[in-house]
This record gives sequence, structure tokens and C-alpha cells, in this order.
Amino acid sequence: MESQLDFLWPGHGYGLEISHGKSPREVLGNLYVRTTKTELGLPPAERHFIDISMDSGQLALYSIVRNEFLRNYSKQISRGMGDAQFLKARRSVMRLLQLSVNPTLALSAMANDDVKVDSAIVDQVLDEGHSAKMRAVMDHAYALARDGKKCVIWTIFTDTIHSFVSALADLNPVYIHGGVPSGLPSDPETREGRIRRFHEDPGCFVLVANPAAAGEGISLHTVCHNAIYADRSYVSTHYLQSIDRIHRLGLAPDEETHIHIYRSKAPPVIGSIDMSVSRRLVEKIRNMQQLLDDPDLHEIAFDEEEAADPLDYDVELKDIIDLIAEMEGTAPDVPPEVE
Repeated sequence: MESQLDFLWPGHGYGLEISHGKSPREVLGNLYVRTTKTELGLPPAERHFIDISMDSGQLALYSIVRNEFLRNYSKQISRGMGDAQFLKARRSVMRLLQLSVNPTLALSAMANDDVKVDSAIVDQVLDEGHSAKMRAVMDHAYALARDGKKCVIWTIFTDTIHSFVSALADLNPVYIHGGVPSGLPSDPETREGRIRRFHEDPGCFVLVANPAAAGEGISLHTVCHNAIYADRSYVSTHYLQSIDRIHRLGLAPDEETHIHIYRSKAPPVIGSIDMSVSRRLVEKIRNMQQLLDDPDLHEIAFDEEEAADPLDYDVELKDIIDLIAEMEGTAPDVPPEVE
């Protein structure tokens, strides 16, 4: 951080102040003005964590990739990784994230990997079809629609977006990912056109989106009060910005906002990548909260901590270290409440 501050504000000595022991908040406090959601009078969002056990075929495939990941990187991580190894490790992390939500997608992508999978496991994964977590998310969307409520489903994988759109066709969904162009609201094929339809079409109950593509710059809070996370990446800004699509200024004082986070559950001996994501998000959001002095971030991190453990995005080295600890069974519990 010191070098970044000296680059952004040369000659001011901000980096030196931090290196001499001043907290980043003390140094940066006069450089910006930030109004928190609490100061805006927004009612707090309710966060719900739903842990779903993997189907047997999914768990078997996940275990194979998990074992290969540990074999390749568990010892290397302590010796240090070169750039090429780090990129391979990040790809393996993304594969595990795929497996946690959409094993058939991961199976297709694994055709180019060096992982050997028994044909019986492949057949079982294909027979299972949508994962238990995907089925639970879709059931949730249908239940909300029966009550006349719209929802936004967040997933980081484009193919999973299309899977949800196809499976939820009865709810007339629209979708947004990086391949959807910007344009006029009158054009139904643009981001703006699809957002307009979600707002104005009473029969369009679902928006399926990628947080990297739709996590900022759109407002859904006037028509949608339920966000469902089928998966999450390690990128805290994507998660926080996606929450803000339905929880922002202009929300009615009596309106309830619900954030539903689905996580895949695995036996402790195997470990869950969704648990690793939760733990790393807590740490990153806590760091932001300390820097920005924002009680709203404290609440988000606290809710994540209090949730029961479920036994190319920016994946940091610390994320990989945490994931290895999770899968080796040596990871700590989610941190206790920070006052």
C-alpha cells in the first residue's frame, strides 16, 4: 500500500506515515468522503446461508479434482510458485468452483485437463444433470415467482447462466454477461434492453447475471428485493457491488431486502471450496471495513462469520493457501465476531 500511495500522491509522504505505524484510515481519512448505507437510512439487508450436500457423482468428481489439486500444489505453496505454476493453480481453483455448482459444465471443460476420470463417474455426473445446488436455486426462484416476486440469480460462469435461463424458461428470464453488448433500452438484445424488460415486464421474474458484468452500473431495487447466489468468487468487490444492485438509495423504508447465498457442502475430510470463499471474503471485507470505518461492511462480514460451516477471476496466493488448508482439514473456523 505504501508504494501505491506514493505513486498516487507523490511528495505527500503518505506511504512513509503508514510505514511508521499510522493506520491506513488515519492517513486516508481526509482524502475522501464516503456516506455509508446506515447514514443514508437504508434498512439492513437480511442474509441467508443455505448449505446443500453434493450429489454422489458430483462429490466423486470434486474429490478427484481436489486430490489432484493437493498433489500438485500442497508442497509447492511453501516453496514458492513461479508465474506459470500460479496460473495453473488459479485454473484449478476455477475448476473447483465450477464443480461446486455445475459439474456437467466442469466435466466438459475438463476434456483439456490432465485429470483422469473413471467412465462410471462421468456417466453418473451426466445422469444427475443439474447439481443439487442448482436445483435448489431454481426451486427458490419458482417459489418467489409464485408469490409474485422477482429475483436476480448471480453466478460467475457464463455457461451456468445459460443453464439457468434454459431451465427457468417458464419464468421468462433475461440474462447479462460479458458477451451481452451495451446499447439502447429499446433493443431487447442489449444490457439496457434486458434490464428494461426486467423492470417493466410483469411476466419476467428472473434476471440471471455475472457479477463481473452486471455488478455495477445498474439499479434493480425498485422491482427486485431478492438476490440468489448460486456461487461466488474470491473477489470481494464483485460480491459487494452485486448486493448494491438491490440494496441502495431509493429503497422504501419498509422494504425488506434478502440475500440468499447457496453453498455446496462436503465432508470435512474433503473440504468445501465454498467455505474457503466465505472465509477469504470475511477477511477481505474486514480489511475494507477497518480502512473505511464502515459499519455496514462489519455487518456483512459478521453475517458471513455467523453462518454455519458447509462441511479468469482474481485468485490471490493467499486464497490458494487457504483453499489448500481447507482441503487438508487444517483451516481454522470462520473467525469469531469482531466488535
